[in-house]
Amino acid sequence: MEHRTIGIVGGMGPQAGVTLHEAIVRHTSAITDQEHLSVILMTFPRAIQDRTKFLCGLTKENPADEIIKIIEKLNRAGAEVIGIPCNTSHSPKIFNLIKEEIIKHNPDINLLYLPSEVLTYIHRHHPETNRIGIMMTNGTYQSQIYSNLLHNCGFEVVLPDFEFQNEIIHRLIYDHQIGIKSNPIYITTEAISLWNCALDYFRKKNVDTILLACTELSLIYWPGSIKDMNVIDSIEILAKALIREATVLPPRDQEVDLGITL
Repeated sequence: MEHRTIGIVGGMGPQAGVTLHEAIVRHTSAITDQEHLSVILMTFPRAIQDRTKFLCGLTKENPADEIIKIIEKLNRAGAEVIGIPCNTSHSPKIFNLIKEEIIKHNPDINLLYLPSEVLTYIHRHHPETNRIGIMMTNGTYQSQIYSNLLHNCGFEVVLPDFEFQNEIIHRLIYDHQIGIKSNPIYITTEAISLWNCALDYFRKKNVDTILLACTELSLIYWPGSIKDMNVIDSIEILAKALIREATVLPPRDQEVDLGITL
Protein backbone atom coordinates (compact mmCIF):
# COMPACT_ATOMS: atom_id res chain seq x y z
CA MET A 1 0.00 0.00 0.00
CA GLU A 2 1.31 3.44 -0.87
CA HIS A 3 2.01 5.71 2.04
CA ARG A 4 3.59 9.03 2.97
CA THR A 5 6.71 9.21 5.10
CA ILE A 6 6.21 10.24 8.73
CA GLY A 7 8.52 12.75 10.39
CA ILE A 8 8.91 13.05 14.17
CA VAL A 9 10.33 16.18 15.79
CA GLY A 10 12.15 14.53 18.68
CA GLY A 11 14.03 15.80 21.69
CA MET A 12 11.09 17.14 23.75
CA GLY A 13 12.03 15.01 25.66
CA PRO A 14 14.16 12.52 23.77
CA GLN A 15 12.38 9.42 25.12
CA ALA A 16 8.98 10.81 24.11
CA GLY A 17 10.04 10.81 20.46
CA VAL A 18 11.23 7.21 20.74
CA THR A 19 7.98 6.24 22.48
CA LEU A 20 5.97 7.82 19.67
CA HIS A 21 7.91 5.81 17.09
CA GLU A 22 7.30 2.64 19.09
CA ALA A 23 3.59 3.43 19.22
CA ILE A 24 3.49 3.92 15.45
CA VAL A 25 5.05 0.47 14.96
CA ARG A 26 2.68 -1.08 17.51
CA HIS A 27 -0.48 0.39 15.95
CA THR A 28 0.46 -0.32 12.32
CA SER A 29 -1.29 -3.34 10.82
CA ALA A 30 1.69 -5.19 9.36
CA ILE A 31 2.87 -8.77 9.01
CA THR A 32 6.24 -8.21 7.36
CA ASP A 33 8.93 -5.56 7.78
CA GLN A 34 8.03 -4.16 4.38
CA GLU A 35 4.44 -3.43 5.41
CA HIS A 36 5.50 -0.99 8.12
CA LEU A 37 5.50 2.76 7.55
CA SER A 38 8.57 4.83 6.79
CA VAL A 39 9.46 7.03 9.77
CA ILE A 40 12.19 9.62 10.20
CA LEU A 41 12.96 10.60 13.78
CA MET A 42 15.19 13.64 14.26
CA THR A 43 16.18 14.58 17.77
CA PHE A 44 18.23 17.69 18.55
CA PRO A 45 17.45 18.27 22.23
CA ARG A 46 20.35 20.67 22.78
CA ALA A 47 19.03 23.01 20.11
CA ILE A 48 15.46 23.40 21.38
CA GLN A 49 14.83 25.75 24.30
CA ASP A 50 12.65 24.41 27.10
CA ARG A 51 9.03 25.12 26.21
CA THR A 52 7.82 25.71 29.76
CA LYS A 53 10.66 28.13 30.52
CA PHE A 54 9.65 30.18 27.49
CA LEU A 55 5.93 30.19 28.29
CA CYS A 56 6.61 31.08 31.93
CA GLY A 57 8.83 34.01 30.93
CA LEU A 58 12.12 32.47 32.12
CA THR A 59 13.70 32.82 28.66
CA LYS A 60 12.91 35.00 25.65
CA GLU A 61 14.10 32.40 23.14
CA ASN A 62 11.07 30.92 21.41
CA PRO A 63 11.64 27.16 20.85
CA ALA A 64 9.51 27.49 17.71
CA ASP A 65 12.55 28.75 15.79
CA GLU A 66 14.52 25.52 16.21
CA ILE A 67 11.44 23.32 15.81
CA ILE A 68 10.83 24.96 12.43
CA LYS A 69 14.41 24.16 11.36
CA ILE A 70 13.97 20.51 12.32
CA ILE A 71 10.68 20.27 10.43
CA GLU A 72 12.42 21.67 7.36
CA LYS A 73 15.22 19.09 7.75
CA LEU A 74 12.65 16.32 8.04
CA ASN A 75 10.93 17.54 4.90
CA ARG A 76 14.19 17.65 2.95
CA ALA A 77 14.84 14.09 4.10
CA GLY A 78 11.50 13.02 2.64
CA ALA A 79 8.98 13.39 5.50
CA GLU A 80 5.55 14.62 4.44
CA VAL A 81 3.45 14.09 7.59
CA ILE A 82 4.93 15.65 10.72
CA GLY A 83 4.15 15.10 14.39
CA ILE A 84 5.55 16.93 17.42
CA PRO A 85 5.45 14.70 20.52
CA CYS A 86 5.33 17.59 22.99
CA ASN A 87 2.01 19.03 24.13
CA THR A 88 3.56 22.23 25.49
CA SER A 89 4.98 23.09 22.06
CA HIS A 90 1.39 23.25 20.78
CA SER A 91 0.67 26.28 22.97
CA PRO A 92 -0.31 29.24 20.76
CA LYS A 93 2.83 31.33 21.42
CA ILE A 94 4.91 28.48 20.02
CA PHE A 95 2.72 26.54 17.60
CA ASN A 96 1.19 29.52 15.81
CA LEU A 97 4.65 30.68 14.75
CA ILE A 98 5.54 27.17 13.58
CA LYS A 99 2.31 26.86 11.58
CA GLU A 100 2.73 30.30 10.04
CA GLU A 101 6.25 29.54 8.80
CA ILE A 102 5.34 26.10 7.49
CA ILE A 103 2.36 27.45 5.55
CA LYS A 104 4.52 30.23 4.12
CA HIS A 105 7.54 28.18 3.06
CA ASN A 106 6.50 24.51 3.02
CA PRO A 107 2.74 24.42 2.34
CA ASP A 108 2.82 20.77 1.25
CA ILE A 109 3.84 19.59 4.72
CA ASN A 110 1.00 18.03 6.71
CA LEU A 111 1.76 19.23 10.25
CA LEU A 112 -0.62 17.66 12.76
CA TYR A 113 -2.10 19.73 15.58
CA LEU A 114 -2.15 17.47 18.61
CA PRO A 115 -4.87 19.21 20.68
CA SER A 116 -7.30 18.90 17.78
CA GLU A 117 -6.50 15.20 17.45
CA VAL A 118 -7.05 14.70 21.19
CA LEU A 119 -10.43 16.42 21.18
CA THR A 120 -11.61 14.54 18.10
CA TYR A 121 -10.56 11.28 19.76
CA ILE A 122 -12.51 12.06 22.93
CA HIS A 123 -15.63 12.95 20.94
CA ARG A 124 -15.47 9.75 18.91
CA HIS A 125 -14.32 7.20 21.44
CA HIS A 126 -15.51 8.56 24.79
CA PRO A 127 -18.73 10.46 24.08
CA GLU A 128 -19.87 9.77 27.64
CA THR A 129 -17.08 11.97 29.00
CA ASN A 130 -18.16 14.85 31.21
CA ARG A 131 -15.55 15.84 33.80
CA ILE A 132 -11.96 15.85 32.56
CA GLY A 133 -8.89 16.26 34.72
CA ILE A 134 -5.72 17.39 32.96
CA MET A 135 -2.15 16.45 33.89
CA MET A 136 0.42 18.68 32.20
CA THR A 137 3.50 20.86 32.52
CA ASN A 138 3.36 24.35 34.00
CA GLY A 139 3.79 25.76 30.50
CA THR A 140 0.69 24.00 29.19
CA TYR A 141 -1.14 24.85 32.43
CA GLN A 142 -0.45 28.57 32.07
CA SER A 143 -1.18 28.67 28.34
CA GLN A 144 -4.63 27.17 29.09
CA ILE A 145 -4.68 25.55 25.67
CA TYR A 146 -6.38 22.32 26.70
CA SER A 147 -8.61 23.79 29.39
CA ASN A 148 -9.94 26.41 26.97
CA LEU A 149 -10.48 23.96 24.10
CA LEU A 150 -12.21 21.40 26.32
CA HIS A 151 -14.39 24.02 27.96
CA ASN A 152 -15.38 25.46 24.58
CA CYS A 153 -16.37 21.95 23.46
CA GLY A 154 -18.74 21.58 26.41
CA PHE A 155 -16.63 19.56 28.82
CA GLU A 156 -16.30 20.30 32.50
CA VAL A 157 -12.59 20.80 33.17
CA VAL A 158 -11.05 20.04 36.56
CA LEU A 159 -7.68 21.61 37.34
CA PRO A 160 -5.71 21.76 40.59
CA ASP A 161 -4.63 25.08 42.02
CA PHE A 162 -1.18 26.20 40.91
CA GLU A 163 0.54 25.11 44.12
CA PHE A 164 -0.59 21.50 43.63
CA GLN A 165 0.12 21.72 39.91
CA ASN A 166 3.66 22.95 40.56
CA GLU A 167 4.59 20.79 43.55
CA ILE A 168 2.99 17.52 42.42
CA ILE A 169 2.29 17.27 38.68
CA HIS A 170 5.01 19.53 37.27
CA ARG A 171 7.53 18.13 39.75
CA LEU A 172 6.58 14.61 38.68
CA ILE A 173 7.69 15.57 35.17
CA TYR A 174 10.55 18.01 35.73
CA ASP A 175 12.26 17.36 39.07
CA HIS A 176 15.99 16.96 38.36
CA GLN A 177 16.35 14.12 40.85
CA ILE A 178 13.15 12.11 40.72
CA GLY A 179 11.21 13.43 37.72
CA ILE A 180 10.37 11.50 34.55
CA LYS A 181 12.54 13.71 32.34
CA SER A 182 15.57 12.85 34.47
CA ASN A 183 14.65 9.16 34.72
CA PRO A 184 12.71 8.24 31.55
CA ILE A 185 13.67 4.56 31.50
CA TYR A 186 13.59 3.64 35.17
CA ILE A 187 10.79 5.62 36.80
CA THR A 188 11.63 6.45 40.41
CA THR A 189 9.50 5.38 43.35
CA GLU A 190 9.17 9.04 44.30
CA ALA A 191 7.74 9.84 40.86
CA ILE A 192 5.26 6.98 41.20
CA SER A 193 4.21 8.42 44.56
CA LEU A 194 3.57 11.84 42.99
CA TRP A 195 1.69 10.15 40.13
CA ASN A 196 -0.59 8.35 42.58
CA CYS A 197 -1.10 11.56 44.56
CA ALA A 198 -2.25 13.34 41.40
CA LEU A 199 -4.60 10.51 40.46
CA ASP A 200 -6.10 10.55 43.97
CA TYR A 201 -6.69 14.29 43.66
CA PHE A 202 -8.72 13.81 40.49
CA ARG A 203 -10.60 10.86 41.95
CA LYS A 204 -11.70 13.04 44.85
CA LYS A 205 -12.91 15.60 42.32
CA ASN A 206 -15.07 12.89 40.68
CA VAL A 207 -13.52 13.19 37.24
CA ASP A 208 -14.43 10.43 34.78
CA THR A 209 -11.49 11.03 32.42
CA ILE A 210 -7.82 11.90 32.83
CA LEU A 211 -6.02 13.61 29.95
CA LEU A 212 -2.27 13.01 29.89
CA ALA A 213 -1.40 16.32 28.23
CA CYS A 214 2.35 15.76 28.51
CA THR A 215 4.10 13.08 26.47
CA GLU A 216 6.44 12.35 29.40
CA LEU A 217 3.43 11.00 31.31
CA SER A 218 3.07 8.26 28.71
CA LEU A 219 6.27 6.81 30.15
CA ILE A 220 4.74 6.22 33.59
CA TYR A 221 1.23 5.17 32.53
CA TRP A 222 0.54 1.51 31.82
CA PRO A 223 -2.63 0.83 29.77
CA GLY A 224 -5.23 -0.86 31.91
CA SER A 225 -3.57 0.13 35.18
CA ILE A 226 -6.33 2.63 35.99
CA LYS A 227 -9.77 1.03 36.18
CA ASP A 228 -11.99 3.77 37.59
CA MET A 229 -11.27 6.55 35.06
CA ASN A 230 -10.76 6.76 31.32
CA VAL A 231 -7.19 7.73 30.44
CA ILE A 232 -6.53 9.74 27.30
CA ASP A 233 -2.88 9.25 26.31
CA SER A 234 -1.86 12.01 23.89
CA ILE A 235 1.14 10.15 22.51
CA GLU A 236 -1.01 7.16 21.54
CA ILE A 237 -3.46 9.49 19.82
CA LEU A 238 -0.67 11.21 17.90
CA ALA A 239 0.69 7.85 16.74
CA LYS A 240 -2.70 6.79 15.38
CA ALA A 241 -3.21 10.17 13.71
CA LEU A 242 0.17 9.98 11.98
CA ILE A 243 -0.63 6.47 10.72
CA ARG A 244 -3.98 7.71 9.43
CA GLU A 245 -2.48 10.63 7.56
CA ALA A 246 0.45 8.64 6.19
CA THR A 247 -1.64 5.81 4.79
CA VAL A 248 -3.77 5.91 1.67
CA LEU A 249 -7.22 5.09 3.03
CA PRO A 250 -10.83 5.37 1.85
CA PRO A 251 -12.44 8.74 2.70
CA ARG A 252 -12.80 9.14 6.45
CA ASP A 253 -15.98 9.99 8.29
CA GLN A 254 -16.62 13.70 8.47
CA GLU A 255 -14.41 15.35 11.07
CA VAL A 256 -15.99 16.65 14.25
CA ASP A 257 -16.22 20.44 14.11
CA LEU A 258 -14.33 21.56 17.19
CA GLY A 259 -14.47 25.26 16.42
CA ILE A 260 -10.69 25.59 16.80
CA THR A 261 -8.99 28.69 15.42
CA LEU A 262 -5.21 28.78 15.41
